[in-house]
Amino acid sequence: MSKRTLDPESLVRFSDEKATVTEIAITEHSSIAVWGVRPGQEVPAHIHPDGQDTWVMLRGSLSYYLGNGERATIRAGQVDVAEHHQVHGAINDGGEDAVFLSIYSAPKLGWQKATP
Repeated sequence: MSKRTLDPESLVRFSDEKATVTEIAITEHSSIAVWGVRPGQEVPAHIHPDGQDTWVMLRGSLSYYLGNGERATIRAGQVDVAEHHQVHGAINDGGEDAVFLSIYSAPKLGWQKATP
């Protein structure tokens, strides 16, 4: 990775169709992506069988899936850690765009759809 200091807000992308993920850094130990989630859009509930996914909310809020039909609101400034096999995902049920960093440890986590 040649650049060590990144500005995720300048790298976030949005789509009118679906939540958008943009990879911004990948090393042998982790991968970092920035997500743009417009109102009404969803990051589907899922698990990672081989690693941890840490979300750092930068802007807005999301209704975060915890599994077993449970949810919690996560807001700008908050961090959520989903260890391997823990359900996570979210829907933007608010009125403003949401932006978060997703930090994967290790970079190849796998992905499996889960029930929110």
